[in-house]
Amino acid sequence: MWLGYIFAIVSSLFSAIYVVPKKLSKQKPTTYAMIMGAGFFIASSVGFAVLKAFSIIDEPLFFPHAVVACANGVIFTIASISVLISIDKIGLAKSNQWKSLQGPIGAFLILACFAEFLTANIIFIILAIVFITLAALMFSTKDENNATIDKSGIVYSLIAALFYGISALLWKYLTDEGIFFAQQVYQSLFVFISAATYVLIRNKSLKIEAVGVKKEILLPLVGGVLFFGNASFNLLANRYIEASIAFMLHQLNAIWLLMFGIFVFKEIDFKKHWLRLATGLAFSIIGVAMLIFAKA
Repeated sequence: MWLGYIFAIVSSLFSAIYVVPKKLSKQKPTTYAMIMGAGFFIASSVGFAVLKAFSIIDEPLFFPHAVVACANGVIFTIASISVLISIDKIGLAKSNQWKSLQGPIGAFLILACFAEFLTANIIFIILAIVFITLAALMFSTKDENNATIDKSGIVYSLIAALFYGISALLWKYLTDEGIFFAQQVYQSLFVFISAATYVLIRNKSLKIEAVGVKKEILLPLVGGVLFFGNASFNLLANRYIEASIAFMLHQLNAIWLLMFGIFVFKEIDFKKHWLRLATGLAFSIIGVAMLIFAKA
């Protein structure tokens, strides 16, 4: 069981790190998501082939519910593009706090649609929503030029939270069917296909137009590989603990991203807003704790 907790926490670290390259990129969110999908697909395909070759896993590449994994790729793309837009608008630290509502949304969907609901306490999920929302409000400080926070950035984060929650539900369904790493191959492929289709329709071309093209290709590719680490450790965690618990612990990524946003990218003046930030951090931790207690 403790191995499952460790894998879930490592997954949360990868979940925080994989969006950091977007902070360093000037690429448009849709094009970034397309290239990130390519990196995710390459890593997923190679990972599945290696694990299969060494008999570490015993699951087929072709399975009856592959269409669910494909649909999950499209849903994940919507969530991913939404959060990338939000990052551009309000930064890592602020956007991720609102996106963290994916925790209670995903937990509620998983608990409501599967038998795990019978052993859950809905009151703690409601409390998690309250504390995570309070944390997000604490981090919604004014920008350096004293301008109010871009509310559209919050809206995009909330859209991402909803679709990430739905994605978690489909992921849970497939893992219950015994499909772990094979589903990633289909999901990642359709992340690339759906993002590429949108870019092609909107821009009439897949050509990457940006200063420093190599950098703008490398950054999202790295992001895709890092997301493969996030998804893989989450799958490993699910082999030892219930999916809802693993998903809840995964929400620790909000805390890691807060650290990146404040101390690495200086998105929020810590000296000026230290009390709000400390209070928000405390609310984030309590929110994650409430999710864990929901299944205790």
